[in-house]
Amino acid sequence: MGTLDLGRIPGPPSCFALVRNETRRSDFCRQHQEPRFRSSRGRLGKMAGIDFETLRNTITIEEVLRKIGFEPVSRTGDQLHGPCFIHGSSSPSSKTFSVNLRIGRYYCHKCGSKGNQLELWAAIHKLTIYDGAVDLCRALGRDVPWITRW
Repeated sequence: MGTLDLGRIPGPPSCFALVRNETRRSDFCRQHQEPRFRSSRGRLGKMAGIDFETLRNTITIEEVLRKIGFEPVSRTGDQLHGPCFIHGSSSPSSKTFSVNLRIGRYYCHKCGSKGNQLELWAAIHKLTIYDGAVDLCRALGRDVPWITRW
């Protein structure tokens, strides 16, 4: 999944969280092992969860490609080829970036980046998946599908 590092946090079986190199043990709620965020004043608070499955089902990779301005150089069935936005292809006629519209996945044959529509948006804007999902919803004018119950 690119640069995303998912780590297992001890706790309930369904408890996963994004782990960064700078994350400290205190950045997780001890009772529920939920990720927490630091406010501008340095205080810890609970980080709201995003329903990524719902988000992947409602936002298509075509919408993301339209939003980033992807212009395919060639098309073969459901497969599009063109320049890569992630590593910044120097030639507009480059075909290193490949997108399969049917399964909603992309792959760059030069930089090796791959994933779904959320990972594409996050990689282009150099964001985490969490921040990328929130940013993509805002860019498309949609509500973020927050998880209301753990």
